[in-house]
Amino acid sequence: MCAICGIFNYKSKKQINNTIINNMLKTIKHRGPDGSDVFLSEEIALGFNRLSFLDLEGGMQPVWNEEKTIVMVCNGEIFNFAELRIELLEKGHCFRTKTDVEVILHLYEEYGADFPQYLNGQFAIALYDCQQKLLFLVRDQTGISPLFYTITDGRVIFASEIKAILEYAGIERKLNLKAVDQLMNFPGIVSPVTFFKGIYSLQCGHMMKIKMEGEVQDIEYWDLIYSPEEDDKGEKYYVEKLRELLKESISRRLVADVPIGFYISGGLDSSVVACYIGKFLLNSYYSFSAEIGSGELDESRFQNIIKDYVHSTHYSTKVDEEKIWELLGQVIYHAEAAVKESYDVAAYLLSELVSHSPARAVLTGQGSDEFFCGYAGYMVDRFREMQKAGMSKEECEVNERLWGDPYFRYERNHPQISKLHNQIYSKDVREEVRSFSALMESPVNVERLKGLSSQKRRSYIDCKLRLSDHLLGEHGDRMFFSHSVEGRHPFLDRELLNFVAQIPDKYKLNGVNEKYILKKAGEGIVPNEILKRKKFPFQAPGMSSVAALPGVMGYISDEKIKKYHIFDSGCVEKMKEKYIQKDFKLMGAYEIDYLMIVMTVTMLCEQFHLSI
Repeated sequence: MCAICGIFNYKSKKQINNTIINNMLKTIKHRGPDGSDVFLSEEIALGFNRLSFLDLEGGMQPVWNEEKTIVMVCNGEIFNFAELRIELLEKGHCFRTKTDVEVILHLYEEYGADFPQYLNGQFAIALYDCQQKLLFLVRDQTGISPLFYTITDGRVIFASEIKAILEYAGIERKLNLKAVDQLMNFPGIVSPVTFFKGIYSLQCGHMMKIKMEGEVQDIEYWDLIYSPEEDDKGEKYYVEKLRELLKESISRRLVADVPIGFYISGGLDSSVVACYIGKFLLNSYYSFSAEIGSGELDESRFQNIIKDYVHSTHYSTKVDEEKIWELLGQVIYHAEAAVKESYDVAAYLLSELVSHSPARAVLTGQGSDEFFCGYAGYMVDRFREMQKAGMSKEECEVNERLWGDPYFRYERNHPQISKLHNQIYSKDVREEVRSFSALMESPVNVERLKGLSSQKRRSYIDCKLRLSDHLLGEHGDRMFFSHSVEGRHPFLDRELLNFVAQIPDKYKLNGVNEKYILKKAGEGIVPNEILKRKKFPFQAPGMSSVAALPGVMGYISDEKIKKYHIFDSGCVEKMKEKYIQKDFKLMGAYEIDYLMIVMTVTMLCEQFHLSI
């Protein structure tokens, strides 16, 4: 993977300045330190920073087709490129490199705008058809690779990170209050929303088709589709097929001309990946873990079980309160987002650890919880009948609007916590809250939820609200590439996902046994201590742990809070007093860390000179 950026004169005749595209590339050099190149014409500029994995000598981009009529830059990996290459060669296509991404050009020649449907990988693509004067911007199915854009001066300006777009003169630096409200209500922000007003994130599974002097089309080419009906083929079938597809998915993600490692968290998901690598002697030897805090937060015992079991060359780093505070500013800069938990710091430190090893990329267990019912909410849904009596008419209306079911509660009683949010917001922001409220319209396609079980409904929403932009975005991609490291996620393989979507609910959540079918697929491969371990959410110390450290409260001083007019200074002062009390402690992942939100929104405004 790498960094891409570009400028398309879709309704402008102005010459594109070479200095601008080079400045954009410099800003995101950390994503691809192995070389840069630019294609520049009257119509379009495409920039590329390379992080090398395949065809180390001949894999530079932008890359062209044989006739030099189609040019492309791609941030990502195409994991089914070998099969696609054979098919395309048989159809008469000629390849100029040994890279995986060259298949994209030939797929476009063969299938036109349908080309993304053939790709199994993680990718953000900018492909320009010089004859048709047509630009395609494409983001992968689950949103592993980011792609941001804005439209101004008759131009489409796009990049792998927002900070590159900000290099374009005249881009307004305004905080998007809808992003703040989404962070208050949901696990994180949801594409196309970003924290930067007027700058958008291309949604996962979407493609933008932009014709010179024509319209801008946003086309959905893929979505997670659950069927209300289930065809049960029996437990044995699903276990065997899952094992087969997991092995294939992991194998695909270990193909590279440089070493690839893997993360060990101590939980089931990363352990499955690590132990499949160890069991089947796949080509990966380096493992990495973060020891977070002490006591109930410390998972090092389980991490050691796995690293000893697979005999990897292991690297470990420790995350404590001092490091969280010391690195939080750098994390916010790379995330280009405010956060409500500090575990992005752990991800930042892990990628730094990888950068000091021979490995250039790592495999993770990300994406398993959302598709195998790994979160507590899936069990809570079992007691929906008991919840109904306590739901107000107002909550039912909000739930119906957001999730297509009046009695489906996604994590929070939104009308209830909105009253608290109105206290936290400043008077000026409170008066405008209906114009940016995250609760006024659904962040997902509610039509896709019709007729689904609570389990499937929650999985779809988790995929959109928790996985794509939060765990894969600000927590994943941005933290990996802060140190020029790539993350690869076997559980998000397209073929594997299509299969998992067909597994009946009872094999994912069996009574109160979450990830039942995944544990079955791990039997004889993953140690029993991990398979039988109670689910433990990945956590890091929150603001209640760092509040007393020197300098922390100064960052949310009365002066700074009043400077941006986002939050109520009196309410923030009361929160600060509460947080520094000796016996005050948040309930881990189940309670919103509002002071962390206030602090990181303020940090974001300071770092990027944003105002409202």
